[in-house]
Amino acid sequence: MSRRPLILSVAALAAGSIGAGPAATQPSWSGSVTHICAHALLFEQRHQMGTRAGAEAVARDIRASTGRRLARIHALRVRPPQPQRAVRWLVVERRLAGVYATSYVRIYDVIASAHTAGQRASEPSRLRRLLDAPEALRRTADRLEVQLHVPDCTGGNPTDPTRPAVFITPALP
Repeated sequence: MSRRPLILSVAALAAGSIGAGPAATQPSWSGSVTHICAHALLFEQRHQMGTRAGAEAVARDIRASTGRRLARIHALRVRPPQPQRAVRWLVVERRLAGVYATSYVRIYDVIASAHTAGQRASEPSRLRRLLDAPEALRRTADRLEVQLHVPDCTGGNPTDPTRPAVFITPALP
């Protein structure tokens, strides 16, 4: 008996089983996460701008928007191939959203409290520190995202650099 038909049969079975069955139709963990996080916005609701109450509402929305996406990821039936790394990434994403939220309110405070020439002169350096506050966590998240093959899930680091993470709209009446 020739080995050729046997090899071809095994190859055909293997090829057929690769694309068949429930495992083949179930998306990967990274694919599912990408579906949830792609095009994430830093915050999802409209808010009044120019008031501390508005800044606090944005901060709550930043935390809640990321929290909803992370809850959807946690509820996925498919499990990550690197569970410990995935847990670390989820923790970093939640912390990063918290830093974005806190920084947003503090940025408002810096701008609102600048009344004198000296205060206005110190604004740029104070604002720069607040804008740079998330950088260490952002670098950690970036590294984990590459390792896990997932996008940013906070909305604070859009994958399309031409698309801003925050859209400024006029204040609500």
